[in-house]
Amino acid sequence: MKRKAQGAIEYLFMIAAALIIVAVVIRYLRSTGSSAGTQAEQTVSDIGSQISSAISSEISNATG
Repeated sequence: MKRKAQGAIEYLFMIAAALIIVAVVIRYLRSTGSSAGTQAEQTVSDIGSQISSAISSEISNATG
C-alpha cells in the first residue's frame, strides 16, 4: 500500500513540474510576442512616415 501511495505522489509531482514548465514557457512566449508586436508597429509607423515624407518631397519638387 505504501509503495502505491509513493508512486502516486511521485506521479503528481511530475505532473506539477510539467505544468510549471509549460506555464513558464507560455509566459515567456507571451512577453516575447508582445515586444515583437510593439517593435513591428513602430517599424511600420516609421516606414509610413518616411514614405509620406518622400511623396511630399517629390510633389513639391514637381510643382516647384
